[in-house]
Amino acid sequence: MGTTGQQDIPVGTKALILSKLYYGVLSKSLENVDVERYYSILYFIYNNNGCTQQQICNNLAIDKTAMVKVIDYLIKLGFVERTKNPTDRREHIITLTKKGMKQTGEVVSAFKQLDEKIFSGISDQDRDIFIDVLVRVSAYLSELPANDLFFNYTKTSTPKHLTETKIHPNEEST
Repeated sequence: MGTTGQQDIPVGTKALILSKLYYGVLSKSLENVDVERYYSILYFIYNNNGCTQQQICNNLAIDKTAMVKVIDYLIKLGFVERTKNPTDRREHIITLTKKGMKQTGEVVSAFKQLDEKIFSGISDQDRDIFIDVLVRVSAYLSELPANDLFFNYTKTSTPKHLTETKIHPNEEST
């Protein structure tokens, strides 16, 4: 993808493109991990093991209802456990299992390697400015009225039936 016309694209679209590209590369590097999405959630839990579901929602801007489904999925895979907080029964504590710790260690490593790679040709000062501006813009946006949106980064592929039949543009299919 070239940069022609990139200046004419709204900043939100640029951020969405960046996110799509970033998670596409990350997903490719994590094909050997038993989960194909929710990398940021696993990364957060890894660095905050024993946090509450609400802390994950608050820090990653994820809807509570969606988070319940994500945690249920990660429990089914054997990555996390959910327990009630003994001091506040309304809260759920999320911890990584042994399997989750091992697999998520690979996720954390992949994030770090990718970040190193994408910033390799950029000065530390420019990287710090970029991250600082992202944080400040996110903070400003979080104060504005908005609808809740949910992005689900899943791999896409061409359906098998389309890859089995080779039709050339000048040929008619029968």
